[in-house]
Amino acid sequence: MSEQIEVRKGLVGVYADESTISKVMPETNSLTYRGYAVQDLCEEASFDETAWLLWNGELPTQAQLSAFQAEEKANRALSPALLRVLRDFPRDAHPMDAIRTAVSFMGTEDPEAADVSEAAQRRKAMRLLAKLPTAVAATNRLSKGLDPIDPDPSLPFCENFFHLVFGKVPQPEVIKSFDVSLILYAEHTFNASTFTARTVTSTGADMHGAITAAIAALKGPLHGGANEAVMHMLK
Repeated sequence: MSEQIEVRKGLVGVYADESTISKVMPETNSLTYRGYAVQDLCEEASFDETAWLLWNGELPTQAQLSAFQAEEKANRALSPALLRVLRDFPRDAHPMDAIRTAVSFMGTEDPEAADVSEAAQRRKAMRLLAKLPTAVAATNRLSKGLDPIDPDPSLPFCENFFHLVFGKVPQPEVIKSFDVSLILYAEHTFNASTFTARTVTSTGADMHGAITAAIAALKGPLHGGANEAVMHMLK
C-alpha cells in the first residue's frame, strides 16, 4: 500500500489507501455507500439490498436480490462441531471474544478457506454473512443457560435474527429500526477494523483470518469498544 504524509491544520496523518466503497462527506454531514447517501438507503432500501450494493457497486434487480436472499438463507446453519465449541465457552466470555473465535473456527471448516480467488472469496463472504447472526444469537443464548435456536429459512434476514435470539419476531417497526441500524453500521470507510482486515489480506492470508483480526480490532475501546463503554456509562 502506498503511503503519503499530509500536514493539515497542524495535524499529521498517514494515508494508507483509498476506498471507493464508502466515503464520509463532511460538506453534507453524510456517509455514502457506492455514491448513495446512507440516509436514502435507510429510507428506501433494506440491509440485504445494501449488502449487495457494497459487494457489487450497484443496487440489485429483483431477480438478483431474490437469488442473494435465497443463498443467504441456505447458509445460515452452524455445524454441530462449532455448536459444541460455543457450548464450551465460559458463560461470562466477552461476546466479541466468542464471535472472534467462532469465525476462526469457521475457517477450519470451510473447504475453500485457502482459496483466495474472487469467486471463492464471494462464496466465503456469503457464508460468513449468513452464519454470523446464528453464531451471535447462539453465544448470547448459551451465556444465559439457554439452548440455541435453529435458523428459520422462511424468515428474512432481520426477522430471522430476532427469532434466533428470542424465539419470536417483533413488530414491523422494531424490525425496520434494526434493519436501519444494520445499514448504518455496514460500512464506515477506512476505520481501524477495515484497515486491519486489509492489512491481513494484503499478505495473501485467508478471509476468515482477516475477519478474525478485524473483530479483534473492533473490540478495542478506541474503536467499536467505545460503544460498549457508552452503554456501561448509561447503565
